[in-house]
Amino acid sequence: MRKLLSLLLALTLLLPAFSLAEEEEVIENVQFYDPLTVEDAAAPYAPHQEDYLPNNGGYHDDSLDITVETFYREDTLVWAVHVKLTDASQFRTGLAGKYPSKKVQRVSEMAKRYNAVLAINGDYFSHHSQGIVVRNGKLLRNRPHKGRDTLIVDNNGDFTIIQQTTKKKWEAYEGTVMHAFCFGPGLVVNGEALTSLKDVTIDLAKGKKTQRMAIGQLGKLEYLILACEGPEQKGSKGMTLLEFAQLCKDMGCINAYNLDGGSSTSIVLNDAKINGLSSGKIRSVGDCIYFATLVP
Repeated sequence: MRKLLSLLLALTLLLPAFSLAEEEEVIENVQFYDPLTVEDAAAPYAPHQEDYLPNNGGYHDDSLDITVETFYREDTLVWAVHVKLTDASQFRTGLAGKYPSKKVQRVSEMAKRYNAVLAINGDYFSHHSQGIVVRNGKLLRNRPHKGRDTLIVDNNGDFTIIQQTTKKKWEAYEGTVMHAFCFGPGLVVNGEALTSLKDVTIDLAKGKKTQRMAIGQLGKLEYLILACEGPEQKGSKGMTLLEFAQLCKDMGCINAYNLDGGSSTSIVLNDAKINGLSSGKIRSVGDCIYFATLVP
């Protein structure tokens, strides 16, 4: 009995050592990648073709997870793209031409040029002269407009929405702005969905059912892109702005922001537009939001 107890004690003392060794092996197998530089140039690493999922299902590598799903809401086809990043530098923006150029391109063309894994249309700010615009840390326009909500993406990848932007509200923001968008409005702000159109003054076909695009934040470095089809697409009626806002909230967005919609609405995966193809309309736009890999 004494020998048996001694053997059991010896085995018990050895177990933590085996667990520690296994833990060290797991840590050694974890890949760490450097953040990307923030500049107007393309992301340094092109997507890896073998990491795209079948049937436009998304993308997966050690630094980036993207999943694509579709479902119906309000008799309308909805595209939902879930994006999970490793580092905030993977959230990037691109322009069709150097600001203040009004050059336009299809999002698929910009995606290829910028080495985007996934790209969507932005706010088409070059189409007008209002609002605050920051791209990749560079202030391009500083014209606050009370009729426009501003989406800020900071250096941690977190969203802040300034409603009815004024100079005072903009100057009161204390974070580091990497990107600022001026289309809007905010569809979900701090967990609360838009329920009234009285302060929405810019032309968004706000009361009509149409094709729309939004980007929202779900959590730390975790985002949701939602695009609904419109009456131009077969089998869809489109959504009003308030219906779209409620969808963003129901999908779990903490903050969500309305981007340029209509025929600008573009989700590009592997350099090809995957949504809204039945109408045949693909509008060229001035800018895009895209996500890049950290893996060389």
